Amino acid sequence: MLAGRPAPKLTGRRGPHRYQTGVVMASMTGSELASLGGSRRAPGGLRRRLRGWSIALLVAAPALGAQAQERPLEVGVLAFGPRPVPVWSCGAPSPAATEASPKQETMPFYILGLMEGLQKLNYVVDVRNEKGGQPGRRVNLDVRMGNFQELKGHAQQFARKPVDMIVAVASAAVRIAQEETRDHPIPILFPGISDPVGEGFVQSLARPGGFITGVSHQEVQGSGKRLELFKEMRPGLRRVITLRRSGYRPSELSLADVRSAAVRLNVEILDWSADSRDELKAKLATLTPETADGIMILPDSLVISSLDLIIPASIAHRVPTFGLQDFMSEYGAIASSGPSARQAGDLPVEPVDPLFSVNLKVANCLGLTVPLEVLRQADRVVR
Repeated sequence: MLAGRPAPKLTGRRGPHRYQTGVVMASMTGSELASLGGSRRAPGGLRRRLRGWSIALLVAAPALGAQAQERPLEVGVLAFGPRPVPVWSCGAPSPAATEASPKQETMPFYILGLMEGLQKLNYVVDVRNEKGGQPGRRVNLDVRMGNFQELKGHAQQFARKPVDMIVAVASAAVRIAQEETRDHPIPILFPGISDPVGEGFVQSLARPGGFITGVSHQEVQGSGKRLELFKEMRPGLRRVITLRRSGYRPSELSLADVRSAAVRLNVEILDWSADSRDELKAKLATLTPETADGIMILPDSLVISSLDLIIPASIAHRVPTFGLQDFMSEYGAIASSGPSARQAGDLPVEPVDPLFSVNLKVANCLGLTVPLEVLRQADRVVR
């Protein structure tokens, strides 16, 4: 179906952590898009060839019929943020880390992954925010970032439009989308949730039911393995701080897995729970090289959105951090093992394999030598 199509062209600028609005020029016809949207699943041969969780966005969309030839697919995106980007320098806290207006993400990593997936499928993509923008020729992504109350308002606007689909990044965003569209059901896609069944979003991974589907990213299940990798990287690892929000089910399950592995590895776990950025900041202010040998990030949106506090403290006090999503190693964690924002998935709800990433720049800064046996296991090395 796509044979002979011209290669997609991306305009705009995208760095490791930033994306400015651009349009991916491609040439999938309206009838082809309608056939995907109306079938709920792409035909077998096509579906096998066109993988990536961006497929879910298109095949789970409601039937567009003839309208697909006249208007683009309207997709609303809900994400917490924008999140501050960690700023650090080797050996001491960076002055930039305390600036009043730190650098912030302009696009969630999962949405960058979605855009790349759509680009590979030769779809036209226009990224807009609530301030508006030029409509795209095939798929419009209306990206809304904010706090809890702001996302509720954005979800209500999406329901009133209505958009054809909502992409919700993080469990809390999925719940907001679910609650605010109850009277106006809209398909909801999540790019990465630890426990979609336990959260009550889907009936089962094989048969989600309802209007919600997406990708389960296995952050909880790999927690013990992350500690094992951390120990391999740093054989002298004896005391590890776990960072999490108290009472959050995925992080509680993750902590239990870490504790189980810690018994086998003879590692003491120092559980630091915090319910706000201020509380987390106060705890990190007490960090010293004698406090612990390492820090582990547990699956929790509060902790993940506070990497700008954690990473500079970690490097300044020479206490390496081990992350659970691939972008964390780019931000300054010594390593990470977990889902990639650009990793493939498919319908129904599909678990994805973890990606192990090692940051040698951080290791060298902290005076640590990563064993060759560990480097051989790495899917990606940041130098």
